[in-house]
Amino acid sequence: MENKIIIDSAVSLEHIGGIFQILSKVPQFVEKNAKVSAIEVLPGGLTNYNFKVTVDDVTYAVRVAGPGTHEYLDRPAEKHNAQIMSDIGINAPIIYYDEFYGHQVCKYIDDCITLHIPDFKNNAEYLKKAAKVFRKYHTCGKQFKAEFNIFRECDAYLKILKEKNSPMYEGSDLMLAKVNEIKAAFEKNPQELAPCHNDPLCENWLDDNKDLYLVDWEYSGMNQPMFDVAALVIEADLTAEQEKFFLKEYYGSDINEKQYGLLIINRFLCDALWTYWAILQIATGKSHDEYWPYGQNRHNRAMVLVENGSLDKAIAELNK
Repeated sequence: MENKIIIDSAVSLEHIGGIFQILSKVPQFVEKNAKVSAIEVLPGGLTNYNFKVTVDDVTYAVRVAGPGTHEYLDRPAEKHNAQIMSDIGINAPIIYYDEFYGHQVCKYIDDCITLHIPDFKNNAEYLKKAAKVFRKYHTCGKQFKAEFNIFRECDAYLKILKEKNSPMYEGSDLMLAKVNEIKAAFEKNPQELAPCHNDPLCENWLDDNKDLYLVDWEYSGMNQPMFDVAALVIEADLTAEQEKFFLKEYYGSDINEKQYGLLIINRFLCDALWTYWAILQIATGKSHDEYWPYGQNRHNRAMVLVENGSLDKAIAELNK
């Protein structure tokens, strides 16, 4: 019987070739002479390209790693960390992982939906569930292979940007000064590290009506847990009332000024990091029109915390 393949028209020829090349590296597919019957685009993803691929009537999530990402991402560490999260039921089961480029094949979670901003912003139950997921892996006692040190990450990005003579946003000197001020505060007041995702944007959450999964662990590493919480607060565009509700759900109790201050500090750090990341995408050949406004929004939001005094208040609370 002729093997017909249904391919989403949004899938480029380049990605079709990439998908088949990745699948050809999966031992179980090669052994069975497996057949592909469908390829469709999965939503989300700024760094990579994600697809739902049906192989021998079984669905898989295939990630084609973004060009050049192996230059600044620790792919072997991601493989190690993501497997730990799969083992404890947080991440989707991993079928294949390319340790150099970061291409990945996971078992597709059947009957799942990809979450978006309105799901978290308009449904408190998702905030409660996400808080429990965070607590589960933040307190799992496992050790990730790498440390996600926000300050080293920023330094690494800035080093590349300086080498490439990349333009920066107005006010970038003040942003960097505040990053360094926070670094000094953390050196004075060290924070306990735990396994962290570090990029829990809304589209990285999947709901199958039984469990909530968090996928794409390429930025994962040991970090202070509040960075994860702050990242989702930002990505879901939560109000001040919602972020305090989320924080209470995470801690399982009322919060104090220092705990809330840590959230503010990590909100700033998160936006600063992704500001530099956005410029780096342009420097490595991606669309200026797409990534420059994205980075500008990140930069502006971070600087609001400077302008309204909340960041300085949080740093002062940390230093008490």
